[in-house]
Amino acid sequence: MENSSNAAKRIGVLGISCNLFLLTIKFIVGIIFKSQGLIADALNSFGDVFSSIVTFVGGKISEKPADDDHEFGHGKAEFVASFLIGIFMVMVSFETLTSGIKAIIYNQAFTFSWLLIIVPLVTIIVKSILYFYCMRQSKKYGSLLILSNAKDHRNDIVLSIGVIIGVAFGVFGYYFVDGMIGILISVVIIITGVKIIKEAYDVLIDKCIDIEIVNEMKKAIEKTDGVNHLDSIKSKPTGSLHMLIVKVSVDPNMTVKESHKIAGIIRDNLRKYPNVYDAVVHINPDE
Repeated sequence: MENSSNAAKRIGVLGISCNLFLLTIKFIVGIIFKSQGLIADALNSFGDVFSSIVTFVGGKISEKPADDDHEFGHGKAEFVASFLIGIFMVMVSFETLTSGIKAIIYNQAFTFSWLLIIVPLVTIIVKSILYFYCMRQSKKYGSLLILSNAKDHRNDIVLSIGVIIGVAFGVFGYYFVDGMIGILISVVIIITGVKIIKEAYDVLIDKCIDIEIVNEMKKAIEKTDGVNHLDSIKSKPTGSLHMLIVKVSVDPNMTVKESHKIAGIIRDNLRKYPNVYDAVVHINPDE
């Protein structure tokens, strides 16, 4: 959790810096040349700044070790942060969706400048670097929070491409294309935001570990010497990892020391799984 948290904080700081820069140039150029697409893109960058701040704060909280009040650590803070990012993505997308509809209805025009092309191109370059970096870090640490940021950067790339296309068509008087692209991109971002919300929600309501992994664990436990049969196995997410509660039955005539040795073997084997935080093994006498 410490490595994942440090990576989330680092990405959060990097995102805040880059998004503040992009927000400034998009807003200034958009206002000067009256480009609704670029102004909407600036609004999206404002949302990115918020997401980066949430990423930093979420990473800071989730790195805290377990304490008396939080026996399984603070890992779920990462998913609370992801949940907030998903909601904010949806909210911002509805705003750009509205702007796109207005642009079509009123056939809003803008004053062409090469800056309307250059600024989105700068955004695409910066966001591409951030996207690939975040994807590599999310795979390395299995972090939904970092993955949420990667998806957000990817959406920004698509949005900036749409702005360029809208400007190109606008040069020839087809200003409605800018609105259509804005609507399409907004819908894509809303779908992405909803997916992030669902993934975070599953963890926050203690969704069990994947059934295929559970079945694999069951087979391994049942093959352990001294285990007569597996009574139950339950899981509880502590963040990106799961806490396991296992009950097995053994020979009732077995000594406490022997039964605890079996429990230790089971616990050690289960902790080898990459998505397991820890395991509690309860021994029952086989009646």
